[in-house]
Parts: sequence; C-alpha cells; structure tokens
Amino acid sequence: MNHSDLKIIQACDLNLLLSLAILIEEQSVSKSAERLDISQPAMSQNLKKLRNLFDVPLFVKKGQGIMATEKANALLPELKELLQLSSRLILQEPFDPAESHGVIRISFVDDLTQSLVPLMLEKIIKEAPNVELEFIHKPKDIFQMLETGELDIAAAGTEDAPANIYGRHISEESYCGAVAKHHPLAKVNNPSLAKVLSFETCEYSSANLVESEVNHFISQRNLTRKVTFLSNSMIVMLNGLLAGKHVGFIPERTFQDPYWSQHLTRVPIDGLPTMEGTLYWHARVHRDPLIQWFKDYCLEITTKHRAQ
Repeated sequence: MNHSDLKIIQACDLNLLLSLAILIEEQSVSKSAERLDISQPAMSQNLKKLRNLFDVPLFVKKGQGIMATEKANALLPELKELLQLSSRLILQEPFDPAESHGVIRISFVDDLTQSLVPLMLEKIIKEAPNVELEFIHKPKDIFQMLETGELDIAAAGTEDAPANIYGRHISEESYCGAVAKHHPLAKVNNPSLAKVLSFETCEYSSANLVESEVNHFISQRNLTRKVTFLSNSMIVMLNGLLAGKHVGFIPERTFQDPYWSQHLTRVPIDGLPTMEGTLYWHARVHRDPLIQWFKDYCLEITTKHRAQ
C-alpha cells in the first residue's frame, strides 16, 4: 500500500463510511441520525466531512431534505460489501441462521401480512429451518407488547416511540375512501367530503394513528362522521364494505389487488393525509443476530412491496 493510499485511508474512518451508506439509503439527515442512534448535528457534521473527503458531489438539496447523486448511488453496493466484510472481520464468527433455534414473533397489518407471509415462510424454511414464526394479529398497543417480549418485530403507523424502541421508516401510504360497487357513492363523481360523511362509516380499530388522523382531517373541516361498524382486522373491514352500507378509509394499495379493485369503488378525498409506516423492534433484541437477520429481510421485502 503506497503512501498516497495510506493518507486517503487516514482521512476516513469506518463510522464515516457507515454514515454515507445510511444517508444514501435514507435520503434524509434526520432519519439517518435516528437509524444510527446519534444526534442530528452529529450526522450533519459527518455529511460535511464526506463532502470534504470526496471530490464529487454526493448529495443535492431536495425540498427540506437531500437526494443522493448518481455517483453516491453507484458507491452503495461497494460500501455495503465493505461494511459487511468489516463486520465479519470484527465478529470473527459470521451469523448462520441455519444454526439458530428460537421463535420470532411478528405483527403486521393483516392485509399486508397476507402478501408477505409466503415470502417470510420461504425464507425461514430455506435458511433457518429450526426457527419458528409466530404471527400475532395486529394489537392496539404494539409498544407495550414489544416491551414485554410478546412481540419481536411490528409494523405500524409512525408514532413517537419510547426511548427503548427502535424504528425504521418503511412506507408512506396514501389513503382514500372506498365503498361497494352497489353503494350510492359509487355512482357519484368526485363527491364532496360532506357527501361522503352523509353515509355511515366503518373504522379500522387497530390503527389508532390512521383513524385519529382521519378524524382530525374531518374535524378541521367542521364535519363529523358516524361510525357504526368497527373491526381490528383490515380484511374483515374490507369484507364488511361489500355489504354496501358503509364508507371505509383504506390504503390506496388495496386497489392494486384485482379482487378488491373488482368489488370496491375508490372514492377520492382531496387532502386526506398520507400515513407513514414504521417497522419497530425493542432495544433488547437490537443486537440479537437472529432478530436482526429477520428484521433486515422484513425491511427488504416491504421495500420491494412498496415499489411494486
């Protein structure tokens, strides 16, 4: 290794390269800081060091955030490989899921789980045959269940989590109204919110954050809703809409499913807020290699699912 190479390596460190990889993935200083469990000023300082280290722009401003340049995106595969090699070098013994035993307890919104369960089971069967998966119907208070160990990994709306709960942003969901094909609203083009709320509505009672945002959106417009059907299962709620009496507020992704697009009519509602989704896990499992291995896979398949 020549003198010039040594000087370049001296100017850098592993933490700085880790910060670069996370910044490219997250496209956000604040989210990157949260993911690495450091302060936002510290992450901003790392970004400044990276600007000085590389002789080409790695990020450009985009709105209130940042966007990785083509050069930065091209660096990501090699960065990941370097960081994985560093991890194996430090740990000496690489994690082998095939040698692991245990139970992983997870919770997702049930319509999303329906899409992801086959992928999760295939992963476990192939790579961790001695591990059990326990799917828990989405509870109202996932943080409490993560605290008690009843859950290891859970997906939910983005909320202020306790200090010992880690989170990773996984989605931004657009919502809309939905009714059965034979509901009176199905024949109305672009109905007003007042018109929509003149009908009885149903509520997805597991998603406190979503429904509270919907209720806030309605109250801001000096309107009210009449809830006469509640369910803590998205699948049950969607089937309840087929009766033709209620209006529901559901993710736009629902209409990507041929069955629901055939049986339900989308009701656009201007201004209905976008809901963020986050994958959560407790600090006690943050360094558990089995949970982290499976958590990383969950992040991978939810990202792919969101992109479809």
